[in-house]
Amino acid sequence: MDVLIPVLGGLFAWWFGTGLLFVLARASNRSDPSALMAGATVVALGAGMAVLALRPVDTPVGAAVGFAMAVLLWGWHEFAFLSGVITGPERRPCPADLRGWARFRFGFRSVSHHELALAATVVILGIASWGAPNASAFLAFSVLWVMRVSAKLNLFYGVPFPNRHLFPPRLRHLAALVPRRRPGAFYGLSMAGVLAATAFLFVQATLAPTPAERTTLLLSGTLAALAALEHLAMVLPLRLEGLWGLDGEESVG
Repeated sequence: MDVLIPVLGGLFAWWFGTGLLFVLARASNRSDPSALMAGATVVALGAGMAVLALRPVDTPVGAAVGFAMAVLLWGWHEFAFLSGVITGPERRPCPADLRGWARFRFGFRSVSHHELALAATVVILGIASWGAPNASAFLAFSVLWVMRVSAKLNLFYGVPFPNRHLFPPRLRHLAALVPRRRPGAFYGLSMAGVLAATAFLFVQATLAPTPAERTTLLLSGTLAALAALEHLAMVLPLRLEGLWGLDGEESVG
């Protein structure tokens, strides 16, 4: 049970959190997102304060709550992105004739504010967790960040199933940056990296000296395993959106 409960908890957090994001993204794209964004910001600030308070709590419950706070912080960033509040200075569709570095630079400008905010949060959580017995929030957020960077780069380089139909209205201009094509070498390397990270986290969990550390590693390992599933959905018609009651042509907005 000390293994099953964290894994099931990680699965539920992923499913429930993603579903809630879909609901909030739809609501924000049908009206002014300011009120929802303000509420989400209050929740995120509370989560950040909780991370600081949990630093010395070296228990499985403390690890689980730290993980939950990381998911809330991640949800704030995702909601800010999906609602179009924090994206990047470039809001035009990518010109079809852009190639190579020019296309990459255009793509980064389209999401730079979002990406820099995520990176800054990783740094802040790292500083806050440095030397602390409970670094569950930092590890979970870092896993989410690394896996999301990998997924975004794969979408940028092109995959068979980019799921562009899921882009909410305020992000439709990004669809031009997500080509549909056969996976290349980067996909194979990134998928191998995701699987290796997943295996590493689960193996380390079996070797963890304390229940709290084991819980921390199992929760983050579950996130890494789910990232592997999301990467797989880029090359196979898995239609994961069905887990939240969305059909194959329905956007989150």
